[in-house]
Amino acid sequence: MAQNMRQAHGDDPTVQSLLQRARETPGDPRNPREVILGSWSRSAAAGLRPDRFEVPYDADVDDRGRLAWASASVLDRVGADLEGTSIGLVLTDDRGLVVSRRIGERKAVGLFDQIQLAPGFLYGETGIGTNAIGTAIASRAPTVVQAEEHFAQVLTGMACAATTVTDPATGRLLGVVDLSCAAADASPLMLPLAKRAAWEIEQRLLEGSALGERPLQEQFVQAGQTTKAALAAVSDNTLLVNAAAAGLIDAGDRERLWDCALQVLHRGQDSCECALTSGVWVTVRCRAVLDGSRVVGALVRLEPTTPVGLTRPRSRSGAYGWDSVTEAELAVARQVSQGLTNREAAARLFVSPSTIDFHLRQLFRKLEVRSRVELTRVVLQQEAGVPSP
Repeated sequence: MAQNMRQAHGDDPTVQSLLQRARETPGDPRNPREVILGSWSRSAAAGLRPDRFEVPYDADVDDRGRLAWASASVLDRVGADLEGTSIGLVLTDDRGLVVSRRIGERKAVGLFDQIQLAPGFLYGETGIGTNAIGTAIASRAPTVVQAEEHFAQVLTGMACAATTVTDPATGRLLGVVDLSCAAADASPLMLPLAKRAAWEIEQRLLEGSALGERPLQEQFVQAGQTTKAALAAVSDNTLLVNAAAAGLIDAGDRERLWDCALQVLHRGQDSCECALTSGVWVTVRCRAVLDGSRVVGALVRLEPTTPVGLTRPRSRSGAYGWDSVTEAELAVARQVSQGLTNREAAARLFVSPSTIDFHLRQLFRKLEVRSRVELTRVVLQQEAGVPSP
């Protein structure tokens, strides 16, 4: 069996050392599961080492967004159920950044602090290696990681069970619910409890979306009865279009249109220009859709500024590299290079923190960087006229 695992996952010395560590574990050593071996391989490929444990930190915790709102009462209830136990409950965003935690026993707080499983710390797999939070995100599946299955040596005294939270309206990954404790206190009920909490959070998200979508849908229908122009209704998770708009935009344009609508609404402008995924540029005119005093979306009228089927010449093109960076992404990159957090950049650019995070992920992919520091270095090089490698 060990020889088969060596062949399946190569001769990476780090993975082989972890296999050896597992075989030498006192008690009842077992061959690692395939999901663990795959995570070990990814962790080693990311340049991590089991004897080093440095948890990335990001102070920009979105503790007031949709996920935080939907999860608050669920976390409080489950946290109360765990009171008096050594099990801790953790919520992260889609990167593995810890947003909130509830810990059953006071004495367990020190254990969680020791491994930096606390708000602001990033438990993504590429940062610290195999763990239930990061591996659940990487595999998009419920995950249990116990003791020696962890990549980092310092985590081998822990057991954790995690499952993802997805947006019921879009299917987009929003975060992770995790239950963690000392390995000796692990329970087979941890994963079912995490799954139940995640399901309840998703139901609250669904209910919240339904409440906000009703006035958006109603006003979209009313406006559609009085115009033949290209019309769309857009929000943080919804895009509705009439027949005229269907020829211009697709589902991939929702984020762009919502960004543009927020700029118009927050700056008090009459309109703004937006480049659609097809390459067509449109002038966007919009008005807010309110549910009481809360903005739940916008009605958007689209006026093409280039003929449909043609694209405006653009200096930024291609899938990767600096030339592929859009104007919106460039604006975000400049704010981040000045040391601003996602929330500060969002306030300055009149968009949401989640939009900043979306553009950052696009920048990381296009520029093949892995951190804000590397992104800042690229921006400074471009501004200094240093050609891209």
